[in-house]
Amino acid sequence: MRAGNVAWVGLAVAVVVYELAAPSGELLSEAADRGRAAHRILVPTAVVYVAGHLLRVWPRRFDPLTRLASLQR
Repeated sequence: MRAGNVAWVGLAVAVVVYELAAPSGELLSEAADRGRAAHRILVPTAVVYVAGHLLRVWPRRFDPLTRLASLQR
C-alpha cells in the first residue's frame, strides 16, 4: 500500500474512533455546524475548496494546496 493510501486509511480510522468516543454534542458534524453558524461564508467555502482540490476541479496553477506541495518537492 502506498503512503497516500495509508494516510487515507489512518484518517478514516481516526474519524471513526473519534466519533465513537466523542462526548455528547462534540461529533465532528456538530462542530462543523457550530463553525458554520459562527462563520457563514468561511466554513462552507473551505469545505467546497477542499472537495474541489480532492476532485481536482481547480486548475493546478490556482490551487494553493497543489502549489504548496510543489514547493516542498
